[in-house]
Amino acid sequence: MHPKHPQDLENTLARRSAWPLTEPAPTAGELETILQAAAVAPDHAGLRPWHFKVVRGDNRHALLQQVLQHPDAQTERVRALHGKYALKLTTAPVVIVLAARITHHPKAPEFEQLLAAGAAVMNMLNAAHLLGYSGFWSSTPDPLDVLLHKIMAFEQQDKIIGLLNLGVPANAPKATASRPAWQTYAQVWQPET
Repeated sequence: MHPKHPQDLENTLARRSAWPLTEPAPTAGELETILQAAAVAPDHAGLRPWHFKVVRGDNRHALLQQVLQHPDAQTERVRALHGKYALKLTTAPVVIVLAARITHHPKAPEFEQLLAAGAAVMNMLNAAHLLGYSGFWSSTPDPLDVLLHKIMAFEQQDKIIGLLNLGVPANAPKATASRPAWQTYAQVWQPET
């Protein structure tokens, strides 16, 4: 079977993470499309366990200042991470703080909700790529996740699952190793005869 839109598939298969990222940022309309892509993630029980906060422009620096000035960021250990926090929160023109909102549900255990939130983020990465932007999904160095949770008023059941940075590559893409063949991580199962 051949895809109806082989170019779309080729483009999706060409997606790679890039860092650092710079302007231009997705336009407001493009950003809405990227965020809407999250809604088509698999979502057992219809919980929509993804909750994001988008930070753009000067708001990135304002967020960074609130993080750096927070009382919990004044220990020697955390002060040593301030530079890393600055890179994570201000290097790309758009930063999306990602959270999985975990709800007790008899048919959708926590791991399913985390996977659904991850699928939503992957959909956003693919949408950004198809719109001509690059993305970089990273974890938050401890305790940045706790600081962002407090400062940005996430709800108690929200678990920060990282940051999604969007923009265009600041440097020319490097030649990267080819992707592994699917046979290295998947096998076609057949019953024993």
